[in-house]
Amino acid sequence: GFELRRYEMSQWVATKDLVTRYDALKNSNMFYKLFHYISGKNTLGMKMPMTAPVLRTVIPGVGRNNQQTMMEMHFMIPHNMQPFPPAPTDPTVYITTLPPLDVYVKSFGGFTNHRMNLMKVEELKNQINNRNLYHGDHFYTAGYDGPRSMNRHNEVWLVAKN
Repeated sequence: GFELRRYEMSQWVATKDLVTRYDALKNSNMFYKLFHYISGKNTLGMKMPMTAPVLRTVIPGVGRNNQQTMMEMHFMIPHNMQPFPPAPTDPTVYITTLPPLDVYVKSFGGFTNHRMNLMKVEELKNQINNRNLYHGDHFYTAGYDGPRSMNRHNEVWLVAKN
């Protein structure tokens, strides 16, 4: 099954990369850029707690011959810092605001990868069964656990059309 959720406007620290073939190294590089930001690589030298989920925006079919995928990884800014987070010092890292979102969510367990996320998004689209209800040009993945956790909680999101 799936659920429909509403998220309020929120601020995130993010970085992105254009990938031709998805690999774990690019994912790891994006993660560590954001981890360095919350570890103090920001204009205030401030450390922040890790938040969940780690969110990724996935936009397939862009770039050279529409064969590339834009991946944008996000860590949520802690609530007490939401209005005025410190600026990143890495020029490839930035603060972004996600507008209020209504999203269709499919949850699943276990270890995941890009291929599994693509399969789960297709399952979600089939379960919704109406292409007019969501934006199909991109999706989100949400990971709630550290890389070594056994009972993992993963999600894929499609943004609902209002």
